[in-house]
Amino acid sequence: MHRLGAHFFAATLLLLPGVVLPGVAVAQAGEGLVGTWKLVAFKVWPSDAKEEARDALGPNPQGRLILTATGYITSFRVAEGRKPAQTDAERAQLLRTMAAWTGRYRVEGNKLLVKIDASWSENDTGKEYLRTFVLDGKRLTITTVTPSSNFFPGRPASGNEFFERED
Repeated sequence: MHRLGAHFFAATLLLLPGVVLPGVAVAQAGEGLVGTWKLVAFKVWPSDAKEEARDALGPNPQGRLILTATGYITSFRVAEGRKPAQTDAERAQLLRTMAAWTGRYRVEGNKLLVKIDASWSENDTGKEYLRTFVLDGKRLTITTVTPSSNFFPGRPASGNEFFERED
């Protein structure tokens, strides 16, 4: 009986981190993703015509993707060559040449599920998005499919973001 109690206690300790700290347990599944990633390219195309692929934020976008071991994620992306705004029209143009959001993530195989809790446009706030990823050493490719694209209004689209590990 005493030995059974010791085994039960040991098993409970092994399982407890996943119960007490679910974000840590979930994030461990995507341990290779944890860190800081520099955006090197961002390509989008309408789902019905891949030949219309374009650079979403120009040929040299700037930005970071940061994933923590506790399941938080932040994405910030801008087009190259932006200038400080002086007018409302210029401010609107700055919004059209960026994307930013933050939230929680979990990994299931090669699927990255992101629940956005704040976003630059508010269109994505409160929504969960499924992305797939390929991790190849210090390179990360994330693919997103969306029913309506900012780049192809009213059309479903796909996009690939290409990152290089910074840390």
